[in-house]
Amino acid sequence: MKKFFFPGVSGVLVLFLIPYLMVILMNGLDTALLNRTFNVEMLLPVIVASEMGSEYELEAVKAQTIIARSEFYRKLQEKKNLSSVLTQIREETEFREGEILQALIENLNYEKAVTETESEVLAVDGKLQLTPYHELSAGRTRDGAEVLHSEEYAYLKSVESDMDKGSEDFLNSVYINQSVLPERLVIKSRDSAGYVTEILADGDILEGESFRMGMGLPSSNFTVQRIGKSIRFMCRGKGHGLGFSQYGGNALAKEQQKAEEILAVYFPKMKLTDVEELQMQGKIKE
Repeated sequence: MKKFFFPGVSGVLVLFLIPYLMVILMNGLDTALLNRTFNVEMLLPVIVASEMGSEYELEAVKAQTIIARSEFYRKLQEKKNLSSVLTQIREETEFREGEILQALIENLNYEKAVTETESEVLAVDGKLQLTPYHELSAGRTRDGAEVLHSEEYAYLKSVESDMDKGSEDFLNSVYINQSVLPERLVIKSRDSAGYVTEILADGDILEGESFRMGMGLPSSNFTVQRIGKSIRFMCRGKGHGLGFSQYGGNALAKEQQKAEEILAVYFPKMKLTDVEELQMQGKIKE
């Protein structure tokens, strides 16, 4: 049965709670930047609604909100330009305004999560670092230094996420006609979490994650099997496998774990920090 909805009082309240969203999405950045009282807290419900569906538990949404806030300030530090950060956000949400707005109207957890985690970010030794997330791991998240080939990301530790194996989306078979693929495909190497890092394609070495994205596979944790005129890729998990598993975090939330406890599982080397304290210390710009 097709579902219809009317915003009602809650929807109207949400619209008033996210005026900055409407300015950015409907009128563009130039108009938005005329508002000198920009506050990322007003934009965060939109960002999180674009990253996580409305079916997630509040504590999982709160964990994702802290990640989103951390990433916003990290990008602001790197780009050193509010306009460029907002441009990136707009590009990521482009053509999805209706879907995002509906999620915000139907579920007030996005706004509640922002309010209950106000100013909280994840940091390493007082420094904002890459804080990745994905939809569903292959049962274990990946090691940052191993995947990104740099000790700079050693704080992203590989952790068990066994609950992910219970998802109905854990295993996915993707069939691709042999004619559009290299004649010979051989998996050359995997990382410690089982994700393909290199694959031989007619003698050429391709990076596993790039191959996954180019082929539209849900995960680079896959096996390859020839079936008739097709190649079957049996994939485990969804996404790149680094950092926070949204499904796993939601499973922990259902077990009554709080956002800070969930984040401690997936980011054991990162600490919750008040962004205003980092600003006062001059570690990040305001």
